[in-house]
Amino acid sequence: MEKAAVLLSAVVAAMSLTAEETALKTAFDGKFWVGAALNERQIMGRNPEERKLIADQFNSITAENCMKPGSLQPREGEFNWRMADRFVDFGVENKMKVIGHCLVWHSQLPRWMNEKLKGQCTRDEAVDIMKRHVQTVVGHFKGRVKGWDVVNEAIEENGSLRRTVWLNTIGEDYLLLAFRFAHDADPEAELYYNEYNTENPRKADRMVKLVKDLRAAGLRIDALGMQTHVRLDHPRLGAYAASMRKFAEAGVKLMVTELDVSVLPAAWRMSADVSRNIAYDAKLNPWPDGKLPESVQKRLSDRYAELFRLFLEYSSSLDRVTFWGVSDRDSWLNNFPVRGRTDYPLPFDRSLHPKPLVKTIEELL
Repeated sequence: MEKAAVLLSAVVAAMSLTAEETALKTAFDGKFWVGAALNERQIMGRNPEERKLIADQFNSITAENCMKPGSLQPREGEFNWRMADRFVDFGVENKMKVIGHCLVWHSQLPRWMNEKLKGQCTRDEAVDIMKRHVQTVVGHFKGRVKGWDVVNEAIEENGSLRRTVWLNTIGEDYLLLAFRFAHDADPEAELYYNEYNTENPRKADRMVKLVKDLRAAGLRIDALGMQTHVRLDHPRLGAYAASMRKFAEAGVKLMVTELDVSVLPAAWRMSADVSRNIAYDAKLNPWPDGKLPESVQKRLSDRYAELFRLFLEYSSSLDRVTFWGVSDRDSWLNNFPVRGRTDYPLPFDRSLHPKPLVKTIEELL
């Protein structure tokens, strides 16, 4: 019996060691945090296996939707904390770096806020709407949320500021005000600006200008978020690396905030503008049965490998790499920009098994 107990103990220890070695968070420990965005089903823990996978593999989590203004303040002055509290509780319980996403954005606003900002309020009233929302939200989670995407997607492809309801009602200084309000509500929280298509040099230059503008105004910004919604063949790695270099030289941390790699044919030039959608075409959905050909699986692994080589190269400046989801079945790319497609962009498959890319990127170390 004693010998059997020793053998069992050794087997359990070996299994634990194997699990530890294959965990993404363990593989890149000391290099950068490895995170995932969680949806409401995952936050509620409806699948215990998936819940365990998240806790085992990741040491950072981002709120996919439950912290956006439309979810948190559906009616003026009435905040719904239920889902966001559950999200933060899960992260704190598992000693994760909890990221709040996002405070100020032009999309997914509650109807009342959107209507007021579209002409039913003065500049001062718009500033007050922003201040009350940002400070209430950040204050509610003070000391528990490590960092916030303060402003999301405020820059156009040509480098100009996007003509959002915030810009139209307040003016260009709305970005500075958002960072000031967030800092005042929790001076210890990290503050980020988050953007897509950051390989675009005009966007990258404007992001660097934002860093300079904030500092000139005596305000803090801790990191620039590079969403990194990419394809197998776009963007060129050199263009992406050039932006990483610019951001590092600006003296802020880098964060890969929404990483996924689409394997499907391009329906349009790659973007994350959620207002766009395209009619279904079977040619744009070549693998609808949930099975990816081995040759494409290899290309996916190779694409992730070249990205992670770059991340490791910049690990002294790169704080976090967050996948925009956990498994392929939950990826937003299954429906964007073409509804009904089947995509394969994430590290775990639809059965929650690690894809070959996981081993590939871990072996880079």
